[in-house]
Amino acid sequence: MMKSIQIGLKVQALRKSQNLTQEDLASMTGVSWRTISNLETGRTVPKLELIYNIAQIFQISIDELLTGKRQTNKPFSRLKLENQVIADLQSLNDNMLYHFKEYILLLKKDFDNIKCFGPLASASGKRISSRQ
Repeated sequence: MMKSIQIGLKVQALRKSQNLTQEDLASMTGVSWRTISNLETGRTVPKLELIYNIAQIFQISIDELLTGKRQTNKPFSRLKLENQVIADLQSLNDNMLYHFKEYILLLKKDFDNIKCFGPLASASGKRISSRQ
């Protein structure tokens, strides 16, 4: 479990990522802005109802809010592949990593434009086998 200051910093980051003020979040959760301020600075430990409401607002699990760990329902094979990709990325030098990032952004843009349904797709949106 995270310390109350860590929970507060997580709430603050979530709030700012949605361009919400403390007053906005307070209104949405039914508490005062001081409660949100005290939560974000770690001065108070939030009540369970407030934790629940904040998790609902930001569409994350209570566990993720309290531990900082994202829950996943991904199959083990997917998690293994993600870890392999991360390890490969960590081995790149800074220059290669920068170019790789740019390449990924271009690919993502193209994939978003064709609304692909699988890991690889052609321009027509049909799935292409990743094994050749």
